[in-house]
Amino acid sequence: MLKDIDFKYRYSTGRKDLPLDFCRLALSNSTKFDIGLGYFSSASINILSVGFAHFISNGGVMRMYINQYITEEDYQILQNNDAVDFEKHILHSFNSLMLTLSKRDEHFFKCLSYLIQNKRINIKIVVPKKGGLAHEKFGIFTDEKGDKVAFTGSMNLTASALLNNIETIECTCSWKNDDNFERIRVSENDFNEIWKGINENVLVFPANKFCSEIVKTFPNVEVDKLLLQEEAIIKNLKNYQTTNIYNSKSDYLMEPHFPYKYPDGPRPYQTEAYNEWLKNNKCGIFAMATGTGKTITSLNCALQEYLTDGVYQLLVLVPTIALVEQWIEEIAMFDFKNVITIFSENPNWRQQIVKLEDKISRGINVNFVIISTYQSFTNKDFLQILFKLPDSMILIADEAHNIGSETVRSVFRKLHIKRRIGLSATPNRIYDEEGTAELEGFFNDMTPYVYNFPMSKAIEEDRLMKYCYYPRLAYLNDEEMQDYTKITEQLLQLYDSTTKQFKDLQKAKKLLMIRKRILHKADDKMRVFKEIIKEIGQDKLKYCFVYVPEGKKMFDSDDAVLYSNSENDNEVDYYEESIIKRMLDATKEIFPNTTCNTYTGQNSKAERKTILRGFENGQIDVLFAMKCLDEGVDVPRAEYGIFASSTGNPRQFIQRRGRLLRRHPDKTFAHIYDMVVVPDFQSSYYSREFWNMERNLVLGELKRVAYFANLATNNYTGALQSLDEVAQFYEIILAELILNINQ
Repeated sequence: MLKDIDFKYRYSTGRKDLPLDFCRLALSNSTKFDIGLGYFSSASINILSVGFAHFISNGGVMRMYINQYITEEDYQILQNNDAVDFEKHILHSFNSLMLTLSKRDEHFFKCLSYLIQNKRINIKIVVPKKGGLAHEKFGIFTDEKGDKVAFTGSMNLTASALLNNIETIECTCSWKNDDNFERIRVSENDFNEIWKGINENVLVFPANKFCSEIVKTFPNVEVDKLLLQEEAIIKNLKNYQTTNIYNSKSDYLMEPHFPYKYPDGPRPYQTEAYNEWLKNNKCGIFAMATGTGKTITSLNCALQEYLTDGVYQLLVLVPTIALVEQWIEEIAMFDFKNVITIFSENPNWRQQIVKLEDKISRGINVNFVIISTYQSFTNKDFLQILFKLPDSMILIADEAHNIGSETVRSVFRKLHIKRRIGLSATPNRIYDEEGTAELEGFFNDMTPYVYNFPMSKAIEEDRLMKYCYYPRLAYLNDEEMQDYTKITEQLLQLYDSTTKQFKDLQKAKKLLMIRKRILHKADDKMRVFKEIIKEIGQDKLKYCFVYVPEGKKMFDSDDAVLYSNSENDNEVDYYEESIIKRMLDATKEIFPNTTCNTYTGQNSKAERKTILRGFENGQIDVLFAMKCLDEGVDVPRAEYGIFASSTGNPRQFIQRRGRLLRRHPDKTFAHIYDMVVVPDFQSSYYSREFWNMERNLVLGELKRVAYFANLATNNYTGALQSLDEVAQFYEIILAELILNINQ
């Protein structure tokens, strides 16, 4: 409570009682805060960074009005009451500010974003009618008991004022005497007159677009992370107050460190990974299950090397833009600075990388982190600079199995970087032994790799969530079986039973792909999908991912509203509908109150962030996705997974399972429903001649089932009963498959 704090009458720089201490104590003990600021800039608000997260955790609500220095042109806009154009000026200034943010500035804006997203702050823009500036600096703090503390004074709320200039604020406490109570009442009246637009000397505008821009820039904010970051900021500011060292550009100089989010430092297995990497001459692959902290483990290696060398120079390679953004966040937690991103969304990367190379060529020992997508990594402009950078860099290749592509491999063969870390839950490139061998060669490693943290161990040690697994059979219908049979008959003609090889491999591959698409788009998946969501029930159908087959499906007029493209109304009409839309519509039809959305390659980056945030917050119950959630997207809140997109590639289904098994404080278990599609062997179109060839296909599907069931909690309680008939027909023993996986 405010009353419990021994507030001083005066706080000044250069004295024992600092303005910084006043703001921290007042914010941390308040639930309401009204403030009138002068300039809204990095310097004018960073004092509020200390205590802001604690204010949020108290349930605090806030009102703030700001001004912005205006030109004559801006003044003319205001005279015409054109608030929209004025706010464009504010937004331009904000975007310029974002380019020079310090750690404390970022913290302030993240706190602000949290309050905006949770509708706990209102911001207005105040401009004097006769030009000039609304230059007041005062505020009123209120706690939950109604006690108040007000401040006014000369302090500019700037960076230099905090630690260098002799600046002063005066403090008034409502409980001390009647005079203080009256002073605060007058301050509140002054604030409210301006806030409500009653004061005839000013114009007041809502800052809606400005608030939207803040949320867009800082979309994903968690209170726990804000509190940890704030403690680090306070600690470092106190150190710099003591030594009187201050860097106005970077706000304070922080050494790289293990993230404060993990107060106990690296976990034992992360330390073990580093030690094993050292033993292998600082080279190797970390084969770690999705969700076990591969990123943190590799960055800890870089941190330990920095503590020895006194410099850090990293090159991080990732497959997707989404992963570039996630690595930026992880790197920020270690306080590695000078981060350059090499990808399409940073148009300035060429200039940035040239400046970096220029400094290095002049003998300057520069700290830096380069994050590049694999695609940009092969860009000729980047490669010209890459080979001029120090060979002492540390290379971290995330989702390292992507190195197997020939384009990336050709660059790796020329790399001079000696210290290398490959990260992957699935280093083995299925169907590409040559690619796997070369990948292992790049990191001087082989199975079981320098460090291995399998999913079984992660679940056993509660690093990942326990889960139940429910396979569900889907069959090809008569129309699909007819098409499937035609393709299979052609394959049989190409198949040599003696050599067990296809006579024309290229033609066989094309036919196999066509047949695979028939299975992929099997219409019976819709029946199975509807059964699954009914089984889950509307009350539990929340935080659910659905992996949907790509493409469209043809339907006749019996399946949808008939529309005619001909003069003959008796003709049968067909239309195409995307499978993802059909499943979404089916969900809404069964459970109208369930909120659904899609997450696909057609969504922009901003849309994807908004969608994932809505899913994380529970605003979206069911999220339908195709391939976009396979690698790197971290949504720990997901509890249910429906795999309607069958795949025989272990990398894909392992990554998808990993999305479901990440831990979350409000999550106790995960549930995976897996559709297994097989030809209907009871169909009139099925021939016994197909048996040998189809057994291989079914065996591939059941290997995936065995892999999932092996670690499932319900493995021995009937999870696989629904597959018994198919397994018996094709003479496959599921228990044997599971045993082979264990071995």
